[in-house]
Amino acid sequence: PVALLAAMGFVGVFAGAANTPLACLFMGLELFGTHAGIYLGVSCVVAYLFSGHSGIYTAQRVGQAKHPLLGRHLGRRLGELHAAAKQP
Repeated sequence: PVALLAAMGFVGVFAGAANTPLACLFMGLELFGTHAGIYLGVSCVVAYLFSGHSGIYTAQRVGQAKHPLLGRHLGRRLGELHAAAKQP
């Protein structure tokens, strides 16, 4: 079970940071096998939803709001959102 939890953490962190849950799920399936697919999928989706509109790729645009309150961010780059959040 420790290896499975490590695999879930690995793909979950990357899914949340990169805002790419499906790609990270496939990466996890290739690296750790299909027997862990359900757990890896849950980890990716939860991390993606809780990451909000932030990520490691600042040029990435918000194509779909993760929450109704975040709908005003549609079409904006993550770098713009990060810079706006820093301003007092």
